[in-house]
Amino acid sequence: EIFPLTLFAVGGMMLFPASNDLLTMFVALEVLSLPLYLLCGLARRRRLLSHEAAVKYFLLGAFSSALFLFGIAMLYGFSGSVRLTTIASAAAGNTSNATLLFTGIALTGTGLLFKIGAVPFHGWKPDVYQGAPTPITALMASCTVVSAFGALLRVFYVAFGRLTWDWRPAFWVVAVLTMVVGAVVAITQTDVKRLLAYSSIAHAGFVLTGVMAVSR
Repeated sequence: EIFPLTLFAVGGMMLFPASNDLLTMFVALEVLSLPLYLLCGLARRRRLLSHEAAVKYFLLGAFSSALFLFGIAMLYGFSGSVRLTTIASAAAGNTSNATLLFTGIALTGTGLLFKIGAVPFHGWKPDVYQGAPTPITALMASCTVVSAFGALLRVFYVAFGRLTWDWRPAFWVVAVLTMVVGAVVAITQTDVKRLLAYSSIAHAGFVLTGVMAVSR
Protein backbone atom coordinates (compact mmCIF):
# COMPACT_ATOMS: atom_id res chain seq x y z
CA GLU A 1 0.00 0.00 0.00
CA ILE A 2 2.99 2.35 0.31
CA PHE A 3 3.51 2.88 -3.41
CA PRO A 4 -0.08 3.85 -4.40
CA LEU A 5 -0.33 6.19 -1.40
CA THR A 6 2.99 7.80 -2.33
CA LEU A 7 1.82 8.29 -5.93
CA PHE A 8 -1.40 9.93 -4.73
CA ALA A 9 0.58 12.22 -2.44
CA VAL A 10 3.03 13.19 -5.18
CA GLY A 11 0.14 13.80 -7.59
CA GLY A 12 -1.46 16.15 -5.09
CA MET A 13 1.89 17.90 -4.57
CA MET A 14 2.15 18.52 -8.32
CA LEU A 15 -1.41 19.81 -8.63
CA PHE A 16 -1.28 21.98 -5.50
CA PRO A 17 0.96 24.79 -6.82
CA ALA A 18 -0.35 24.49 -10.40
CA SER A 19 -4.00 25.24 -9.58
CA ASN A 20 -5.67 28.33 -11.01
CA ASP A 21 -8.53 28.40 -8.52
CA LEU A 22 -8.81 27.87 -4.81
CA LEU A 23 -11.29 24.99 -5.00
CA THR A 24 -8.92 22.87 -7.10
CA MET A 25 -6.13 23.87 -4.73
CA PHE A 26 -8.14 22.63 -1.75
CA VAL A 27 -8.82 19.30 -3.48
CA ALA A 28 -5.10 18.96 -4.26
CA LEU A 29 -4.30 19.78 -0.63
CA GLU A 30 -6.49 16.94 0.55
CA VAL A 31 -5.13 14.55 -2.09
CA LEU A 32 -1.58 15.17 -0.87
CA SER A 33 -2.45 15.23 2.84
CA LEU A 34 -4.66 12.16 3.30
CA PRO A 35 -2.08 9.63 2.00
CA LEU A 36 0.59 11.25 4.18
CA TYR A 37 -1.59 10.78 7.27
CA LEU A 38 -1.63 7.04 6.55
CA LEU A 39 2.02 6.81 5.55
CA CYS A 40 3.11 8.40 8.82
CA GLY A 41 1.58 5.50 10.75
CA LEU A 42 3.21 2.65 8.82
CA ALA A 43 6.48 2.37 10.74
CA ARG A 44 7.15 -1.29 11.65
CA ARG A 45 9.52 -0.98 14.59
CA ARG A 46 8.16 1.95 16.60
CA ARG A 47 4.45 1.42 16.06
CA LEU A 48 3.14 3.44 19.02
CA LEU A 49 5.29 6.46 18.17
CA SER A 50 4.32 6.17 14.52
CA HIS A 51 0.60 5.95 15.30
CA GLU A 52 0.89 8.93 17.62
CA ALA A 53 2.57 10.93 14.86
CA ALA A 54 -0.16 9.97 12.38
CA VAL A 55 -2.94 11.02 14.77
CA LYS A 56 -1.25 14.34 15.56
CA TYR A 57 -0.67 15.07 11.90
CA PHE A 58 -4.27 14.15 11.04
CA LEU A 59 -5.83 16.33 13.75
CA LEU A 60 -3.67 19.40 13.12
CA GLY A 61 -3.83 18.90 9.35
CA ALA A 62 -7.61 18.76 9.46
CA PHE A 63 -7.63 21.96 11.50
CA SER A 64 -5.41 23.75 8.98
CA SER A 65 -7.50 22.46 6.06
CA ALA A 66 -10.62 23.81 7.77
CA LEU A 67 -8.98 27.23 8.13
CA PHE A 68 -7.99 27.16 4.46
CA LEU A 69 -11.55 26.23 3.47
CA PHE A 70 -13.01 29.02 5.61
CA GLY A 71 -10.62 31.42 3.89
CA ILE A 72 -11.85 30.22 0.49
CA ALA A 73 -15.43 30.84 1.63
CA MET A 74 -14.55 34.39 2.72
CA LEU A 75 -12.82 35.15 -0.57
CA TYR A 76 -15.77 33.72 -2.51
CA GLY A 77 -18.10 35.96 -0.53
CA PHE A 78 -15.87 38.90 -1.39
CA SER A 79 -15.35 38.32 -5.12
CA GLY A 80 -18.09 35.88 -6.15
CA SER A 81 -15.50 33.49 -7.57
CA VAL A 82 -12.73 31.14 -6.48
CA ARG A 83 -10.46 31.87 -9.46
CA LEU A 84 -7.25 33.64 -8.49
CA THR A 85 -7.40 36.17 -11.32
CA THR A 86 -11.01 37.11 -10.51
CA ILE A 87 -10.10 37.59 -6.84
CA ALA A 88 -7.18 39.81 -7.89
CA SER A 89 -9.47 41.95 -10.08
CA ALA A 90 -12.03 42.27 -7.29
CA ALA A 91 -9.35 43.18 -4.75
CA ALA A 92 -8.02 45.90 -7.06
CA GLY A 93 -11.39 47.57 -7.66
CA ASN A 94 -13.64 46.77 -4.69
CA THR A 95 -12.94 48.06 -1.20
CA SER A 96 -16.47 47.90 0.23
CA ASN A 97 -16.05 44.38 1.66
CA ALA A 98 -12.50 44.71 2.91
CA THR A 99 -13.31 42.71 6.04
CA LEU A 100 -14.12 39.60 4.01
CA LEU A 101 -11.00 40.09 1.90
CA PHE A 102 -8.55 40.46 4.78
CA THR A 103 -10.19 37.66 6.76
CA GLY A 104 -9.86 35.41 3.74
CA ILE A 105 -6.19 36.38 3.31
CA ALA A 106 -5.46 35.61 6.97
CA LEU A 107 -7.23 32.22 6.94
CA THR A 108 -5.79 30.98 3.66
CA GLY A 109 -2.35 32.18 4.68
CA THR A 110 -2.62 30.30 7.97
CA GLY A 111 -3.54 27.08 6.19
CA LEU A 112 -0.61 27.40 3.78
CA LEU A 113 1.89 28.39 6.46
CA PHE A 114 0.94 25.26 8.40
CA LYS A 115 1.96 23.07 5.47
CA ILE A 116 5.28 24.89 5.29
CA GLY A 117 5.80 24.51 9.03
CA ALA A 118 6.38 28.19 9.70
CA VAL A 119 6.31 29.57 13.24
CA PRO A 120 3.90 29.58 15.08
CA PHE A 121 2.37 26.69 13.08
CA HIS A 122 5.40 24.41 13.40
CA GLY A 123 4.48 22.34 16.45
CA TRP A 124 3.49 19.26 14.44
CA LYS A 125 6.75 18.89 12.52
CA PRO A 126 9.16 17.48 15.15
CA ASP A 127 6.71 14.89 16.48
CA VAL A 128 5.53 13.79 13.03
CA TYR A 129 9.03 13.61 11.57
CA GLN A 130 10.24 11.58 14.55
CA GLY A 131 7.42 9.04 14.42
CA ALA A 132 7.06 8.62 10.65
CA PRO A 133 9.13 6.06 8.70
CA THR A 134 12.43 7.52 7.53
CA PRO A 135 11.58 7.55 3.77
CA ILE A 136 8.30 9.32 4.52
CA THR A 137 10.13 11.86 6.67
CA ALA A 138 12.46 12.55 3.74
CA LEU A 139 9.49 12.93 1.39
CA MET A 140 7.72 15.35 3.71
CA ALA A 141 10.88 17.36 4.41
CA SER A 142 11.48 17.97 0.71
CA CYS A 143 8.53 17.57 -1.64
CA THR A 144 5.73 18.71 0.67
CA VAL A 145 7.54 21.92 1.62
CA VAL A 146 8.35 22.73 -2.02
CA SER A 147 4.73 22.14 -3.05
CA ALA A 148 3.39 24.30 -0.21
CA PHE A 149 5.80 27.12 -1.08
CA GLY A 150 4.67 27.01 -4.71
CA ALA A 151 1.02 27.22 -3.67
CA LEU A 152 1.79 30.05 -1.22
CA LEU A 153 3.55 32.09 -3.90
CA ARG A 154 0.79 31.43 -6.42
CA VAL A 155 -1.99 32.53 -4.10
CA PHE A 156 -0.32 35.61 -2.65
CA TYR A 157 1.32 36.93 -5.81
CA VAL A 158 -1.51 36.13 -8.24
CA ALA A 159 -4.62 36.74 -6.14
CA PHE A 160 -3.21 39.27 -3.63
CA GLY A 161 -0.35 40.73 -5.64
CA ARG A 162 -1.75 44.26 -5.46
CA LEU A 163 -2.09 44.09 -1.68
CA THR A 164 1.56 43.43 -0.84
CA TRP A 165 1.75 46.36 1.56
CA ASP A 166 -1.02 44.75 3.62
CA TRP A 167 0.31 41.20 4.01
CA ARG A 168 4.07 41.58 3.47
CA PRO A 169 4.85 42.91 7.02
CA ALA A 170 3.17 39.89 8.60
CA PHE A 171 5.19 37.58 6.36
CA TRP A 172 8.42 39.30 7.38
CA VAL A 173 7.61 38.70 11.04
CA VAL A 174 6.74 35.05 10.40
CA ALA A 175 9.93 34.53 8.35
CA VAL A 176 12.21 36.01 11.02
CA LEU A 177 10.56 34.05 13.83
CA THR A 178 10.76 30.85 11.78
CA MET A 179 14.49 31.29 11.16
CA VAL A 180 15.29 32.09 14.77
CA VAL A 181 13.15 29.39 16.40
CA GLY A 182 14.23 26.68 13.95
CA ALA A 183 17.94 27.45 14.31
CA VAL A 184 17.97 27.90 18.11
CA VAL A 185 15.82 24.91 19.06
CA ALA A 186 17.70 22.62 16.65
CA ILE A 187 20.82 23.02 18.78
CA THR A 188 19.23 21.25 21.76
CA GLN A 189 17.94 18.19 19.86
CA THR A 190 19.28 14.70 20.48
CA ASP A 191 17.17 12.85 17.87
CA VAL A 192 18.26 13.07 14.23
CA LYS A 193 14.72 13.26 12.89
CA ARG A 194 13.75 16.07 15.26
CA LEU A 195 16.95 17.84 14.25
CA LEU A 196 15.87 17.44 10.62
CA ALA A 197 12.46 18.86 11.50
CA TYR A 198 13.84 22.02 13.08
CA SER A 199 16.37 22.33 10.26
CA SER A 200 13.45 22.20 7.82
CA ILE A 201 11.67 24.89 9.84
CA ALA A 202 14.73 27.15 9.78
CA HIS A 203 15.21 26.63 6.04
CA ALA A 204 11.56 27.47 5.44
CA GLY A 205 12.17 30.78 7.18
CA PHE A 206 15.25 31.43 5.05
CA VAL A 207 13.38 30.66 1.84
CA LEU A 208 10.44 32.85 2.87
CA THR A 209 12.84 35.70 3.66
CA GLY A 210 14.53 35.28 0.29
CA VAL A 211 11.20 35.35 -1.52
CA MET A 212 10.17 38.51 0.31
CA ALA A 213 13.51 40.20 -0.47
CA VAL A 214 13.66 39.24 -4.15
CA SER A 215 10.06 40.22 -4.90
CA ARG A 216 10.29 43.75 -3.53
